[in-house]
Amino acid sequence: MSKAFEELNELLEQLYKEAESLVNEETEFCEDFELFSNQISKARELAKIKHASRGAALTLLSYKYLNPDQDIRAHKEEYANGFSARTFDTKVTIPFLIEHSLPRNVESHWLTQTLSFAPPLLRELQLKTVPKSCGPLLVQVINDANDAMNPKIIYCMMIGIMMELILVRNKDKVVMTRPKNLPIDTVKSLIHRHFNHKYKNNAPRLPQLAIYSIYKCILGKMLRFEGQKLENIQRMKSADRKAGTVGDIVVSMNKRPIEAVEIKFGKSIAIMDVSEAIEKVRAESVSRYYLLSTHGVLSDDIELINKKKSDFLKQNGCEIIVNGVIDTIGYYLRLLPNTTEFLSEYVDLVEIDEDTGYEHRVSWNDICREI
Repeated sequence: MSKAFEELNELLEQLYKEAESLVNEETEFCEDFELFSNQISKARELAKIKHASRGAALTLLSYKYLNPDQDIRAHKEEYANGFSARTFDTKVTIPFLIEHSLPRNVESHWLTQTLSFAPPLLRELQLKTVPKSCGPLLVQVINDANDAMNPKIIYCMMIGIMMELILVRNKDKVVMTRPKNLPIDTVKSLIHRHFNHKYKNNAPRLPQLAIYSIYKCILGKMLRFEGQKLENIQRMKSADRKAGTVGDIVVSMNKRPIEAVEIKFGKSIAIMDVSEAIEKVRAESVSRYYLLSTHGVLSDDIELINKKKSDFLKQNGCEIIVNGVIDTIGYYLRLLPNTTEFLSEYVDLVEIDEDTGYEHRVSWNDICREI
């Protein structure tokens, strides 16, 4: 990490520690609050809005604090006296926010079109955003920080932003139940009910996390995985091809995929799914490919699927395995000493994953209470 990146990361860590200690205090966090109240209030108001602008503001203000002579309104290198804010955002701010489970965008806050195509953020700029209040607020906050004669103003604005991000995170924070030594059938029932609870968003993420948890448990215990690595699970919106992976879950050796899993939610596996899977792995080094579904395999297609799989195994050497998610979990649980490790891994992931939220965590606790 370059010195500039290190300095920015150290500043963010300092801000986080101070903001976290202040979140539950009723007193004002800045001794000169009355003097800076207008700037601080606007920064905090921006941070309450679910938009990439709040993360971008944190990056720009932090950079300004460390580089007082930089005009942070010129957030791209191609602008006069500009700099690449996106680079610092991607290399430092996003990893920092991920580490502390704080609200953020994927990869960079500059991926949103509003910021990606925005000209220099001058006061007169009419920045169009959804919600509408976000654009004008961002422009005001950036200009307030850019014009600040006293660096303490910028520091207090950043503390305000960090406090609001912590408050947003803490609203979703739930202490989750971690059952121990449950029978396999009970675990299967628990997981099935958790998958099928009615959620507003991202229900398909749960079976992905469950299968990923199983792999975390078995990878160091089964001889056939010796020397292999479980790749990080991709975000839900990262299409396999775009993310450069062959499935939702990938086990690799020497950076080459060896085993992969694709998980279907709410639909049975049909012959078309098998055909698509074959096209995906035909040119890859994968020797075993799982197609798993929360609804099993379409009974009318079983014969066609079996023939398709058999033909591909002879031609390519890759074994395609189709099955239900719950059945697969049950099978691998029988290979483990007990179910505690799997349940712990699954709960850990549901608790911190970027694609799960309050509703998924609360429903888990509710279901556990009914065991």
